[in-house]
Amino acid sequence: MVGRMVLWVEEVRVVEGEEGSVIVRVLVNFLGTVGRESRTHQCGTIPTPSGECGDRDDRMPAGSRGSDIVSTFTLPSRWHKDHWNKVGQVAFTSRGGSGSIDPNDSVHGALLAKGLELHMEPLHDAHGNVNGSFKTADVVISGVGLTAHDIEQFHHARLILRPFVGYDDIDVDAATANGILFANIPDAFSEEVANHALALILGMNQQLLISDHFVRSGAWADQRSRPKRAVPVHRLSVQTVGLIGFGVIARLTAERLRPFGFKVLAYDPYVTQEVADGYGVTMASFDDVLSHSDFVSVHTFLAASTRHLINAERLAQMKQGAYLINTARGPIVDEAALIEAIKSGHLAGAGLDVTEVEPLAKDSPLHALPNVILTPHMSSESVEAGLAVRRRTHEIASSVATGGLPDRHVCQNRPLFDQIKEALGH
Repeated sequence: MVGRMVLWVEEVRVVEGEEGSVIVRVLVNFLGTVGRESRTHQCGTIPTPSGECGDRDDRMPAGSRGSDIVSTFTLPSRWHKDHWNKVGQVAFTSRGGSGSIDPNDSVHGALLAKGLELHMEPLHDAHGNVNGSFKTADVVISGVGLTAHDIEQFHHARLILRPFVGYDDIDVDAATANGILFANIPDAFSEEVANHALALILGMNQQLLISDHFVRSGAWADQRSRPKRAVPVHRLSVQTVGLIGFGVIARLTAERLRPFGFKVLAYDPYVTQEVADGYGVTMASFDDVLSHSDFVSVHTFLAASTRHLINAERLAQMKQGAYLINTARGPIVDEAALIEAIKSGHLAGAGLDVTEVEPLAKDSPLHALPNVILTPHMSSESVEAGLAVRRRTHEIASSVATGGLPDRHVCQNRPLFDQIKEALGH
C-alpha cells in the first residue's frame, strides 16, 4: 500500500433496522492520501473542521464527497426488552474501602427481598482473572477500580454502580464501548463534605492546631504568653473564600460561608453568573480566584485534565499568607509544591482531607508542618450519609436488575443511557 486515505466524518446517523438491528449511516468526505513516510496532508497538516488548510471541497476528487457507508449490527442482547425485564443477578466487589457495602448490610436484605440473586467476592482471583460472578452479573457494584480489561469480561452487565462519588479509577469509556451503563451516587455525601470544608476554613483561620499544641505542650503554663501564630487572625467578614469548581458541594459550602460574612468567589467554566447569583457568589477567572482569596477551597473532580491543577505556578499566584483547603481529591494538588509553598512562608497553611497517596505515608513532610490540618479522607462520613448511600445503592441496583433504569442524572455515560432508554421503549 503506497498511502492511506484521509477521510473526514461529516455525519453519523443511527436508525432502527429489522429484528432488533441498528443501521449506522456514516457520511464521509475524502480529503486525500497520506504516504507511508509522511503522515502529513498535502498542505502540511490533516485539515480540521474549520478548514485551516484551505477549502476541503477544492481538493476532493469528483464524486468523493458524501460517501454513505452503511453498517448493520445487532443490539447487545442485554438491551432487548425480554432480557432486560428478567430479574437479574447483582455482584458486589468485597473490598471497597470508603463507601463499600458490608455483606451483612441492609442493602443485601432489601435486594434479596426483591428476589435478586446476590454474589459477593473479590473482583479478581489469585491469578488476577475476573471472578465468575462478575461475568454473569446484571449489575456490578464496585468500590474498587475497573480497567477496560475487567469491564470487557462483564458479559451480561447492564449497569456498573460506584456506591460513592469518585470514579476516576473506573474506565467509563470502556463501559460505554461495551454497552454498559455507569452510575455513581453523586449527592449522598454533599452536606457532610461542605461542612468539613467549612470546619477546615474556620479551624485554619483561628489557627486551632497551633493553639492546641501550645496548651498541650505546657508552653502556656510556663510562659504565660500567647502562641506564635503563622499569620495574624482576621475577622471572617473581611476575608474572601475562592471556590475552585462550583458544583453541588461547592454551592452548599457557599451557603454555609455566607452567614459568617465571607465574600465568596468561584471559578467554574460550566457555571454562569446567573446561577451563582442565587448563592451570593461572584464568578471569576481562575487567576482572579487564586490571587484575591484568603482561602482557596478545591471542589472540582479528578480527571487527567485536573491532575495537579493546583501546581507550583498556581500556588505562587495565591495571596501571601493564604490557606489552601482540599476536600475533593488529593492528586488535584501537587503535594510537593504545596509543602514547599508552606515551608517558604508563602502560604500560611492548609486543611487537607485528601492527599496524593492514601493513606498518607508516615514519613510525609506534611506531618511535620504545624499549620496543616490533616484528616483521613473522612469528610463524607455521618450516620445519615451512610444510610443515604445504602438507600440509593439499593434503589439504583434493584431498579436496573428488575427491568428499570436509574435516574439519568446519576449516569455518567448519558448518551448511552438515552440510546438504551429508546431501545427499551421506556
